[in-house]
Amino acid sequence: MEERSRSYRRLVIVADTELYSARNSVLQHYAQAAFDEALASAGSAAGVDRQQWHRQPSGDGELAVLPPDIDEPLLLSAFLPALDTYLRRYNADRAAHARVRLRVAIHQGLIFLDSRNGFAGGAVNDAARLVDAPVLKSAFKAFPEANVACIVSDTIHRDVVTGGYDGIRPERFRRVTVDLPEKSFSAVAWIQIVGEDVTSTRAEAAAAASRPRLAAHHGGTSVGDVSNAGDGQVVIGEGATGVGYWGGGRGRGYE
Repeated sequence: MEERSRSYRRLVIVADTELYSARNSVLQHYAQAAFDEALASAGSAAGVDRQQWHRQPSGDGELAVLPPDIDEPLLLSAFLPALDTYLRRYNADRAAHARVRLRVAIHQGLIFLDSRNGFAGGAVNDAARLVDAPVLKSAFKAFPEANVACIVSDTIHRDVVTGGYDGIRPERFRRVTVDLPEKSFSAVAWIQIVGEDVTSTRAEAAAAASRPRLAAHHGGTSVGDVSNAGDGQVVIGEGATGVGYWGGGRGRGYE
């Protein structure tokens, strides 16, 4: 029987470059350099030594497990703004297709640091799911001039974002539900677009536009987010009828 290694409760960060695969080889090369330099510069500016992180690069991004003595509030109050500042300067004179914009997920949990082929643990998997959340990608697209989008797990939001720490603005985080049926994953999380107000009408409109809608059929009716809280009829579309009980009585409904 193999001896089980010890797991540690640690903070995990996953960062990913937006639209990396759409770039040609030269632009991917430059994007990788900018990614690495941006994280290193932000770490130095925020007093968060990135050299102490357990890192697992992936070309267009990185998964990192942070040391146990990390100052967690600094990640949100100093590191992310410093990352935004670096990328704002880098992107200032570049065409849209050459700009580097990053999505960052922050989570915590039990992690095996010495697994044979990378880090193992539910927190690692969950952070990877969060950074790829469609709702985060959609919100980021609503702010094309922004440089950093962040998503934090519900536990990070409870312990850090709402903890009263200086430099963190809880009102700039929006509660979302991340649903990835193909990964059997669903979780409450909180998103922030650094330097922007993700709770604005603009961001809400982008989120609504990203939700799937039922396709139109024959009558041309397109329906989304339809629910029936009771046992009554739901009648939709031109010429549709419904017969049954609703509202405590019996009747016939027409559109």
